[in-house]
Amino acid sequence: MSALPLILVLSSALLHAGWNLVVKSSSDSLVAGWAQVVSAALVTTPLLIFNPIPARILPYVVLSAGVHTLYISSLVAAYERGNLSLVYPVARGSAPLLVTLAAAILLDDVPSPGGLAAILLVVLGILWLAKGTNRDGLGWALITAVTIASYTVIDGASVRTLDTAVGYTAAVFIGNAFILTPILLLRRGLAPIVDNLRAEGARHLLGGTASAAAYILVLAAARLAPLGLVSAFRETSVVIGALAGWLILSEPDGPRRIRGASLVAIGLAVLVLVG
Repeated sequence: MSALPLILVLSSALLHAGWNLVVKSSSDSLVAGWAQVVSAALVTTPLLIFNPIPARILPYVVLSAGVHTLYISSLVAAYERGNLSLVYPVARGSAPLLVTLAAAILLDDVPSPGGLAAILLVVLGILWLAKGTNRDGLGWALITAVTIASYTVIDGASVRTLDTAVGYTAAVFIGNAFILTPILLLRRGLAPIVDNLRAEGARHLLGGTASAAAYILVLAAARLAPLGLVSAFRETSVVIGALAGWLILSEPDGPRRIRGASLVAIGLAVLVLVG
């Protein structure tokens, strides 16, 4: 992989971990998650205008937006209970593992020996991450992984029928914002939302922009380098997330979680390349 796509994909990984850091460190993670979804929808709306999607794909958009809403809800629940250095690597690391296992069970798509070795590395990394007394949020992190795996399958099936994934992704962001907004209003009420936006609105906008930019950058990298390599290097985000939890949020067990996240990242990279 040449320098430019490598820079793009590593920047994408950094931005993805960054917006999760914003959600975790907010005084209200649910408002933060919602605000970033809305910000991402606003940022990507021009992409949908210039890359419209056919009407036949709208059921996929609605389904994906609904699953993304479950994703944000479970992710917020995990961050309200657990550390970034545990939740982020477990959620991101378990999702590809679930997709691979589901494909093996339902589609008889059995991984190669190299893929099985990669799965073992991911499992060992997740067990290492979960080792110790502080496992708060682990259950919700695993539920988040299920939602990630679910929308990955839905979106993968959808974009295969399109010339570009850009318009579809923008539509999902917009649909997610429309579904999540009334849920937030029911759970929080208007006044606390306004107060939070006044205090933290700028960082939420930054986080939402980072979320959209992370996806755009990885798409750009995929146009310049093999998709397998791009996906493999993208998994460095789990290490970045563990580092951010330890160094920025002063979470405990930092060195051990870095080692666990590194195992997860290596296993995911191998799974992408040889699975």
